[in-house]
Amino acid sequence: MRLIINADDLGSNPQVNTAIFDFMAGRLVTSATIMANGPALEECLAQIPAYPSCSFGIHLNITEFRPLAAHPALKALLDSRGNLSLANYRRARLGPALREAIFWEWSAQVRRLRSAGLEISHLDSHQGVHTDPRLFLVLKRLQRAFGIRKVRIAPNISLDPRIAYRQNRLWNLLLRYFYATTTTSGFTDLATFLEAPEQIRRQHRSLELMVHPGHSEFAAETLALQTPWTEALPFAVRLISYREL
Repeated sequence: MRLIINADDLGSNPQVNTAIFDFMAGRLVTSATIMANGPALEECLAQIPAYPSCSFGIHLNITEFRPLAAHPALKALLDSRGNLSLANYRRARLGPALREAIFWEWSAQVRRLRSAGLEISHLDSHQGVHTDPRLFLVLKRLQRAFGIRKVRIAPNISLDPRIAYRQNRLWNLLLRYFYATTTTSGFTDLATFLEAPEQIRRQHRSLELMVHPGHSEFAAETLALQTPWTEALPFAVRLISYREL
């Protein structure tokens, strides 16, 4: 099995940046996705050249921090301080004007990273919003606009083998088919993967595991990441980055 260990939220704050790069230095994380509107973006961009074996994608964001674009319809997602809000996103009606605003915000985030000379390896998103079926055409438009052919799939590994993730399976199929996109065959978080039934873990030839170093609410996950967990697996794995997918 080829295994990508991707750390989310790079650029969100100095603690997260430090933790992710420490794990990359120890080859415990092979990839990361960057919040282009994160408060600690400049700090993380300065350190990326020291990790040439890792891949760096973009963590598309419409639920936290200040937006980069000034599209008027994006106001529906802003809180009283002008920050993007998960609560407002969940309440919002994603009509044509707001979907257009989200496209322009995501485009501004891609341009911000490219203007810094970053080769964007793949796309995923903060709080998984890119897998919202209402934003599927926005995502595909973004891929075409910037020629990005690798994207994180929706989760398809469960602790309960009776859960088939039928809706996610359809979304993942469409993701791969429309504007041909390269993906892993499996995706979940590290904790779920370690606890999932062995037959489910074995069925994937390539797999992305999401981790969150530097976040206090993911302390148990971070401790697990530091253990020799790959050596305890009953099958062989090869750690890769998104560039090798």
